[in-house]
Amino acid sequence: MTWIKNAVIDVAITAVIVAYTLTLAAWGWWIIAIYTPLMLLLKIFALSGAAVNVQRKADSVPSWFYHVLYGLNVALLLYSAFVYAAIGWAAIWILSTIAESQSRPKAKK
Repeated sequence: MTWIKNAVIDVAITAVIVAYTLTLAAWGWWIIAIYTPLMLLLKIFALSGAAVNVQRKADSVPSWFYHVLYGLNVALLLYSAFVYAAIGWAAIWILSTIAESQSRPKAKK
């Protein structure tokens, strides 16, 4: 579980989304509204090939953890009727899956 320190920001934004879903607080809306497009741009940049490919480290976050967080984010945002953010997080999830599949070592024939 040493990898959890590498996922602090993702856990924190999920906590903000949970707080927003429970309270519909304006501060939560703003954080989500600003962070979602920023994250989307970062994922697009990573897939564009302009980002440097790095090998996964032994203490990197397992992919299932991101799937759980992103799925939870999408579900909570849909539940709270923040549809645009839910669509953004679904896109982030899809782009992350594509980036992960591209970063895996290819099997030799």
